[in-house]
Amino acid sequence: MSEQTRHVIVFESQPSWEPELQRQFLDDNVRVGACRSVKDLDQRLAHQAYDVCVIDLSADLAGLLRWLGDQQDHGARVATLAIATEEQQSLEWHVRELGATAFATEYVTGNQLAAMCRKQWNEY
Repeated sequence: MSEQTRHVIVFESQPSWEPELQRQFLDDNVRVGACRSVKDLDQRLAHQAYDVCVIDLSADLAGLLRWLGDQQDHGARVATLAIATEEQQSLEWHVRELGATAFATEYVTGNQLAAMCRKQWNEY
């Protein structure tokens, strides 16, 4: 990875993916932050450019679907990785149509999620 600092924001109801990604990126120049509400997510994205946004759909499904739609409507561009429960698997194409660049079930490992983040910033 280059010397450029990468920024990842994680939307989740309780700390899980944020500390896991912090562990995964210990040797990399990556800063991982978290938020717990759509309002907080919007504020963070307005004040900081993020390379990747990881959203846990189970944290606020309706709010995150609206947020994805708003992002698409306003032309905002942050690579968004959606993590869903097995029961939410049927929403994959809807979530992708709203702009998510990747979709995974809750069974994704921390190593896999970190690889997904790296793939996103290598493509953008």
